[in-house]
Amino acid sequence: MERNNYWTRRIQRRRMLQGAGVGAVGAAALGLVGCGDDDDSSPTSTATTAAATTAAATGTGTAAATKTGTAAAAGKKGGIYVSQSANVYESVDPQRTVASPVLQVLARVQSKLLRFSNPNTGDMAGDLAEKWENPDASTIVLTIRQGVKWHGAGPGAKNPAAAGGRAFTTEDVKYNIERQKAGLLASGEKGSFGRNAYWKNVDTVTISGNTVTMKLAKPDATFIGGLANEFNLMVQKELIEAVEPKATEISADKVIGTGPNILTEWVPGKSISAVRNPDYYNKERPYLDGNRWIQTFEDPTAYRIAFEQKQVDSFTDPDPGQTTKFWEANKDKTRIKYAGVANTVAIYLPRAQAPWKDDRLIQAINLAADRRQLIQQLHSGLGKVSGPVTWLQDAWAIPQTDLEKVPGYKVQRDQDLKDAKALWDAAGGADIGEITWVVPDTWASRAAWSSTPEIIAEMFNKAFGTTQFKARTKNYTEIIPSWFSKNFDPFFGWIPNVEIPDARAEMVGAFTTGSTSNIWDVSEATEIDAKLTKSLTLTNKNEALKLVREVQDFVLSKGQFGRVIMYNYIAPTLYWHYVNPTGPSAEEGWNLISSSLDALDLFIDTDDPTYKGRATPTITGL
Repeated sequence: MERNNYWTRRIQRRRMLQGAGVGAVGAAALGLVGCGDDDDSSPTSTATTAAATTAAATGTGTAAATKTGTAAAAGKKGGIYVSQSANVYESVDPQRTVASPVLQVLARVQSKLLRFSNPNTGDMAGDLAEKWENPDASTIVLTIRQGVKWHGAGPGAKNPAAAGGRAFTTEDVKYNIERQKAGLLASGEKGSFGRNAYWKNVDTVTISGNTVTMKLAKPDATFIGGLANEFNLMVQKELIEAVEPKATEISADKVIGTGPNILTEWVPGKSISAVRNPDYYNKERPYLDGNRWIQTFEDPTAYRIAFEQKQVDSFTDPDPGQTTKFWEANKDKTRIKYAGVANTVAIYLPRAQAPWKDDRLIQAINLAADRRQLIQQLHSGLGKVSGPVTWLQDAWAIPQTDLEKVPGYKVQRDQDLKDAKALWDAAGGADIGEITWVVPDTWASRAAWSSTPEIIAEMFNKAFGTTQFKARTKNYTEIIPSWFSKNFDPFFGWIPNVEIPDARAEMVGAFTTGSTSNIWDVSEATEIDAKLTKSLTLTNKNEALKLVREVQDFVLSKGQFGRVIMYNYIAPTLYWHYVNPTGPSAEEGWNLISSSLDALDLFIDTDDPTYKGRATPTITGL
């Protein structure tokens, strides 16, 4: 089937917007926002075929998910995959990083307790835990895989502080949980553990034989899915505690894992290498002999030329038209993949401070925001509007056909604009004076998006018949602290990336009273707090879905309280035909972060005719 026609029909079937081209490349920034600038971050792997045996849950709980995906084509072992990675590495410690490029490296080297076999649906498979039970919303029982060893070779294993070749044990699991729960370094100093709030819900950890039992302080049916989060990699106590004081000084000798690859080189700004772990517990994986990441292509033209010369195996361009242009001219030699970008595009309004405490202003902005215009202008029409739960989290999201009936999301915008102007005027919006929108500089630095500040200001000036809206750019190092101080200018851009398919925990964080992430001071005991809290206790997904939908409908009726979700766009990545980046389909990549699946299932077909003339990669070995 001709791929372009297939994808076009699929877009129409899913009611996506279409335009002359395709969506811009996924992107992000430092801070709490994952980085998706590089082709390696494009979710492009297939689910693993490794089997995971799951024990039946006891009591009134449901059995843990056991579905594992199957590769679309038989994999072949061998070859080095060469790609580009964003040079954004602030720590060798996966539990203290907030930048997804770090995970793209470490997810190939370190392991998790569980992993998503299908990141889009939340289906899970065992990793370091070969079986798991979730008998109720407060109990998780993990059976730890036997025979797993920490890497016995490579720079990390050779570090004098490391315990290279040591068996992975239940004590390692307990250590990783308690380290993040306490949020403390070995020195007793407080550390910036990004998942500290998640792990704080663990009341007790008990080990017996090869089982680990966690009892939660509060019922949370979503907790089990968090174990498969790409950020929840397991570290070795001996080495990580030794390198904690210099974790920001990036080098391969500070990293050891139990994963499918061994890190052999990590030189920021130059290159990174990882080779197959000969002692990996799954002898059928990985397919690749190794990975190499190149970090020298700041110039998109140089990057494209390197791809044309087969010095790199995949390619994206800040201008998506360049990606598709090359594909159109080389359809018989290349593959193109489209994936939803997990960094949601949103507007944040400072509802906790005047004048934005007046919800009429909040509702006016929500109604006046032209989501579809922005998808068309900035992403060549390839994207879908998102409600309080993004369309990436399909099972929990409001269907597009329903969302189109909601004020602020209607295709025909006349009434929305009329209502927005009435609310703005009634709240005295014109008397506020100059209002400055903030757009991330990493967003506006892209040539295709450089006019975004002006577009946003003009959108609201036109909607409200004024000239009071201006715009400027700022760095995320300024933006993110201002969010948590609740004292910030209206914002448009990427917000923290979606991490797991289950939307409940994300909704709880955003909207429940007293939540640290509730920077809008939302306080709705009956319509939000009670329903979301109850949803966390439910192992019956249908019952939980009903409650989350009710909360979404209520949030939308209030203009989203200042957390104005706009859309998620779709990004193209190009591969030479000899690369097999299998995903949910021949045309689609995974929408959520899937580096751990790439590590196992991406393969290179050296018998493919396009492999001829491919440059021989240089890689640092063991």
